[in-house]
Amino acid sequence: MLRFRTLLVRLALLGAAATLPSPVHAAGLAKFQGQGQFRLAFSTAQPPLINQNGAAFEGFATELLSLIGKQMKVNTLTWRKVATPQSLMDGLRSGSYDAVIDSQLPQPLSDVSLSKPLACGGGVILARPGGPTYENELKGKRIAVVSGSSYFYYVRNLSFNKQVNVFANDDQALLAFLTGTMDALVMDRYAALKMFKKAGAKVIQVSPLLWSQDITLVMDRDGGAAQADNNEVLGPFNIVLKKMLADGSYAALSKKYFGQDVHCEP
Repeated sequence: MLRFRTLLVRLALLGAAATLPSPVHAAGLAKFQGQGQFRLAFSTAQPPLINQNGAAFEGFATELLSLIGKQMKVNTLTWRKVATPQSLMDGLRSGSYDAVIDSQLPQPLSDVSLSKPLACGGGVILARPGGPTYENELKGKRIAVVSGSSYFYYVRNLSFNKQVNVFANDDQALLAFLTGTMDALVMDRYAALKMFKKAGAKVIQVSPLLWSQDITLVMDRDGGAAQADNNEVLGPFNIVLKKMLADGSYAALSKKYFGQDVHCEP
């Protein structure tokens, strides 16, 4: 399975955990504890991964970061929605916020530090129960895709015969599927899981990932001192994330939002 990198950006976040290896780390992270504030931003709304609903910010990513923050004794996380991925990066570089999360960041990114993946996105097949689950099972099928998307190019380039049907947006493609004129949709994992959560397993099924995009915390880095600060944050952050994966709390949160576990396979 191909692995791509999607970046959720700059986290100068989060307080000290009990597992911190030295007082130096505690001092570096203490500014985010107590009355400290960690500022986050995003651009691409992608419910139920992340979304703005009025003045509230909600979704799997926001709750996961809040839980990790509390374990690291960081109680206050604030969110802001920014107009475009490029302006999101510009704000990150200028220090308007401490971290961002987005699946559409301009590439390539340089001078950044990455955490372990928080979740995995990518392309999936949405079909009726018993329908196509793997790429080779799309042979001869009527497949709906959105025009100009990465899913369109993926389906178009499959080497076997298939019927590719192009729609202007996800809603039109879904309508064609629900009325029975399409056998399957190839689409974003989280958009498919949103539908799955509403309709249930008796109506639709969502395949394993056709390809994977790591959703990762990324910190801005422009020098040795910044790299050291990043390490003070990302080391403890990764420890808490690993703990949540091991004790089942990550899986429980994931199933609450998506109906399945969305962690990345090693």
